[in-house]
Amino acid sequence: MMPLFGLAWRTLVLYMSFYVLFTISALLATPPSVGQLLTPEQAQRSAAMQLVVSALMVGILIHLTLRSRWHGWKLAAAMALIFYGIHTFMSQIETAAFPAVANRLPDGMLKGFLLADIPFAVAFSMLCVWILRKTKPDDTAARSDRLVMPIREWAWKLAAIAALYVVIYFVFGYFVAWRTPGLPEYYGGQDLGFLPGLGVTMRETPWLPFFQVFRALLWTGLGGLIIRMHKGGTLETSFAVGLAFSILMVAPLLLPNPIMGDVVARAHLVEVSTSNLLFGFLISMLLLHRSNRA
Repeated sequence: MMPLFGLAWRTLVLYMSFYVLFTISALLATPPSVGQLLTPEQAQRSAAMQLVVSALMVGILIHLTLRSRWHGWKLAAAMALIFYGIHTFMSQIETAAFPAVANRLPDGMLKGFLLADIPFAVAFSMLCVWILRKTKPDDTAARSDRLVMPIREWAWKLAAIAALYVVIYFVFGYFVAWRTPGLPEYYGGQDLGFLPGLGVTMRETPWLPFFQVFRALLWTGLGGLIIRMHKGGTLETSFAVGLAFSILMVAPLLLPNPIMGDVVARAHLVEVSTSNLLFGFLISMLLLHRSNRA
């Protein structure tokens, strides 16, 4: 167990490192024209909120690193994949799928985020492993056979996870986000009610459920990586997956966004934070059911 003082100063160093890397990555990915759209009040609030956003994301990344049974380059690679996968890739492919959002972005901004966050994720993950002294094997961590199960069991669990994600996506999307005044207008739609609106969505974007099934499988891969490396019990691991899905994806929505606006950003913050937390927790409990022999 790392002494409290040692953990405190290492956390501070990681926090400052994350803040600097986060700032550099944002500057590389965001065209100057976007920053000029911020009002003086938003610019001031952005500087303050970046401290909060950094603290939230560093907190969950430190937890995943310290509670990992892995070490060294293997752990650094896993952390970089988890960080980039949740924070950048999963959110940006959702943006790319909806022209109402993607078309509002300046040319090259989406690609800029996807590229600029790669060195950010890799550098910070390596710093986490080194600064938190996870470069050597943990003798107290037993080998794990988590997620080792027959193909038939994998098949029905993946089918259940895909169905669960589609249900959560549409239910939370409507009842938590879409009913927010001003949000339907932002996307060029209107609130017709859940079932009528779902019918319109199926007619206009019949590919959307299949796209969300694809995202569910990607989420499962990221969650499975956390489950495999985490040395906590079933509940701790499940909460860790849910919190990682939630915090790493939605924390940046706390920052003022001149393209999305405060109303839309807050609606999606509540929607995605709650749905991702629930989804991550539930799929972890499902995947660990009868397979947690660690």
